[in-house]
Amino acid sequence: MTSLLRFVRHPRVRKIISITLLLYVLGAMVLYFFQETFIFRASTLPATYTFSSTLAHQEIKVAINSQDTLHAVLYKSKKESIKGLVLYFHGNRQNITWYEKFVPFFTEQGYEVLMPDYPGYGKSKGTISEKKLYEWAALSYQLAIARFAADSIIIYGKSLGTGLAAQLASRRDCRKLILETPYYQFPDVVKRFVPIYPVSMLLRYELPTYRYLPYVTAPVTILHGTDDGIISYSQSQRLSALFKKGDQLITIQGGSHNDLFSFPETLQHLSTLLDH
Repeated sequence: MTSLLRFVRHPRVRKIISITLLLYVLGAMVLYFFQETFIFRASTLPATYTFSSTLAHQEIKVAINSQDTLHAVLYKSKKESIKGLVLYFHGNRQNITWYEKFVPFFTEQGYEVLMPDYPGYGKSKGTISEKKLYEWAALSYQLAIARFAADSIIIYGKSLGTGLAAQLASRRDCRKLILETPYYQFPDVVKRFVPIYPVSMLLRYELPTYRYLPYVTAPVTILHGTDDGIISYSQSQRLSALFKKGDQLITIQGGSHNDLFSFPETLQHLSTLLDH
């Protein structure tokens, strides 16, 4: 014990400890004050931007107040018989344009797709917060229910959007809730990358999917790859412990975070879900 105290009191050791503590505190401050920059990798779009020329679509703009404007795109199906609408909440990257590539799968199955952008994404205006994300999800649902009955609406969440989708489905009726690469709660995602910090104390975003799932009365399906390097597969395993009868976890062996649609089993399972 005496030797340890002597070692700690050594000037060089004390200097190293002080620098280490300072760097730790600075890291915590960066995480706290700049968390939106790390979490929300948004890209804006000019008002004149034109979305896909190959997909029939309609832009929807809802002015909420002088600062906030929700922008969404409604993609139309060319099928004669329309089965319903997929309300798609995308991940944290860029904006609608990055996720537009997934739309044809749904429209070819006979569904319209309504995809909103979050505050500060694409043509949507406003500052972001967890409360506002939930409010905008509810507003998007209002746009959906104006076109289809609840039993024809599938709420779909991808990555970041899974928490919003689960919260919405716990409060609004829908035909199904589908979650692609979900998290148990959002701090668990960040903790994976900065395990040395008390993330839950530093983050302003909780997005506790696990709290909402037990209140979802619609059938729930989770899709998750075993090699997901962003949101670990174990998070979906934890969520599956909250399942009611009929809910399911579809495991994509070898699937990572952004490639599940390249696996035939993903498309097969989704096709079955969309047909029933």
